[in-house]
Amino acid sequence: MPFSFDTTYKSVDSSLYSRVTPKRIANPKVLLLNDRLCADLGLDTAELNANVLAGQNLLEEPIAQAYAGHQYGSFTVLGDGRAMILGEHVHDGNRYDIQLKGSGRTPYSRRGDGNATVSSMLREFLYSHAMQNLNIKTSRSLAVVETDEAVRRRRTEPGAILVRVMNSHIRYGTFQYVAGQGPDELQRFTDYVIDRHYPQLNETDRTYLEFFDAVMQSSIEMVVDWLRVGFIHGVMNTDNMSVNGETFDYGPCAFMNYYDEETVFSSIDTHGRYAFGNQQRILQWNLERFAEALQPLCKQSALTHDELKGKLDEFENRFAVQYYTMMRKKLGINSDAEKELVDEFLEWLRKSNADYTNTFLELEAPGRFDDPVFATAEFERLREKLAAVGLEEEVMQDANPRYIPRNYLVEKALDEYLEAGDLSTFEELLTVLENPYTARDMGSQFQQPPRREFDAAYTTYCNT
Repeated sequence: MPFSFDTTYKSVDSSLYSRVTPKRIANPKVLLLNDRLCADLGLDTAELNANVLAGQNLLEEPIAQAYAGHQYGSFTVLGDGRAMILGEHVHDGNRYDIQLKGSGRTPYSRRGDGNATVSSMLREFLYSHAMQNLNIKTSRSLAVVETDEAVRRRRTEPGAILVRVMNSHIRYGTFQYVAGQGPDELQRFTDYVIDRHYPQLNETDRTYLEFFDAVMQSSIEMVVDWLRVGFIHGVMNTDNMSVNGETFDYGPCAFMNYYDEETVFSSIDTHGRYAFGNQQRILQWNLERFAEALQPLCKQSALTHDELKGKLDEFENRFAVQYYTMMRKKLGINSDAEKELVDEFLEWLRKSNADYTNTFLELEAPGRFDDPVFATAEFERLREKLAAVGLEEEVMQDANPRYIPRNYLVEKALDEYLEAGDLSTFEELLTVLENPYTARDMGSQFQQPPRREFDAAYTTYCNT
């Protein structure tokens, strides 16, 4: 069998999911298959044909999950409107959701058609590939399968299905949905999630409190990693926040080029709620909503409201510690001091609007980039101050990627496939992002930021 399924989610209350069937596809075609992920999952690539990957040959009945979420601050009852979990694959004692995205309508589709465009699924494949290799906890893409239908979004494109792999798709919004089912069901579901993701907590005296603490810590680590590489998620709704600290749902996401904490690339984030510099604040807000969802447990266990609030009160300090530790590594400072110097450097970034990724490479080795901002007296003075206490190359190299998915290169690769059916540029970008911390050709096109005019007008879309 191509997968070894043991789907425990079907043991939770039946109101939390629906049994579904993927749409029928006459001629599915595998565009991309992630051989490395196949190996990690113990899968035989010879068995992963298009019909298996598109959900045409089923090993068991798929499910779509119900959940809720605050979308741009407004609470909504939701669910997998164009996604289905084929099953939970078990390999070497680890469990993974195998999910199809773009596989047709479900009971939660509302007005959606359940489809996905090929460009949006290729885009998610590339971004999850990049994030994995940037050492950021993330969903992973097993395959992109093109379908035989036309899907209309901003333009008409071929349809596609993404085969997505995660430790699970349980999110803050799942708990918000379950909380509405009553305290008994919330306790049963929380116990299931702890057993699945944090079994070590069953040995503690304060299991539910430690569960909230563990989710908060994994989320802080995730968002600090986003800030490390300049990633903007673009849609940090509570239904897109994993309780396991996995980055997922690569819709209107992008990487920041020129440093600006107000950077937004999403077409629907018109007020900058999820801007680069707001991601810490939004994480805190989301965790508050998660804590509210857990509050009915206070009636069922020794957990108290004051304990949850006490954990939330730790957030700002814990985030700051994690953030400054990360920034010291980016600046090659091998100590716990120099916070004021880090702040001075951040203020220079705000004023200079320099390319975020290349700035750290220029600090490592002056003269790499022909950019006037790096030739200023202020930058040279700042570099000298940093050199006196940091700029240790080995420390910096592990924190600073040489390559990120430059937005204009991503769009170029996608356009070439849509216009000419040519994946060669896309595959070249995948190859570069396979080892983003290893320099291939310093100063190459893959390290060049776009024209500022491009970035100012660049927009990403949800494509649902």
